[in-house]
Amino acid sequence: SIMHISAKRAISAMGVLGLAFSLFAAPASAGVTVSGDGKEANFKTLRTNLDKEDRLKFEKLSTDQQEKVLAAALNPESIFKAGTGDWKEVQETTLTGSVASPSNTALTGIAQTAAVKKKTDTHKKTWKLFGVKYASLEARMTYQYNGKTVTAINSCGGFYSNLIPLRKIQSIPTPYFESKKTKAVCEITWQVSKVGGLMEGKSVQGLRVDGKGSRVAFW
Repeated sequence: SIMHISAKRAISAMGVLGLAFSLFAAPASAGVTVSGDGKEANFKTLRTNLDKEDRLKFEKLSTDQQEKVLAAALNPESIFKAGTGDWKEVQETTLTGSVASPSNTALTGIAQTAAVKKKTDTHKKTWKLFGVKYASLEARMTYQYNGKTVTAINSCGGFYSNLIPLRKIQSIPTPYFESKKTKAVCEITWQVSKVGGLMEGKSVQGLRVDGKGSRVAFW
């Protein structure tokens, strides 16, 4: 089945949707130090939103390690620059999945033949620090195919989890066909910016499928 994301938000392929969130305190700047009056509030929010398994792992960490996890959750740079510099200890993992489903004429508004099948493919990235998962992004596409071509892209959307809701997150979905519809792509451009509009990071995620219902690439 399609992977579940805690505290997820979905942005459909209907257009660009920015989701703005408030935070108890100002975000951490470069580096992995968190301080200020909102620090305890941030720790409380982080503990509350962690999955049970990750919460138990978090509680077993040293104070210094917990502060680094909090700093990573607060700073989008830990995602865009995982494994380098201040974030060299951050691990990025990739997980792909798919689920087949019966054809549904209501989704496309056109008659379907028995040969047409429908499928949902996903590409998910997860970020962990000291074994604690603190962020994830997922591209998800539902499409129909007949063994030769992709007959329709039903949806293309971005999903994310954010343990400490922060800043403004935008997902720009771009679905399109390739090679005379023998392939289809769902590409998500992620943008993170401060409330004032200053861009803090940008990342592109996507997947490509073919007319046989196979995922042929992801990034």
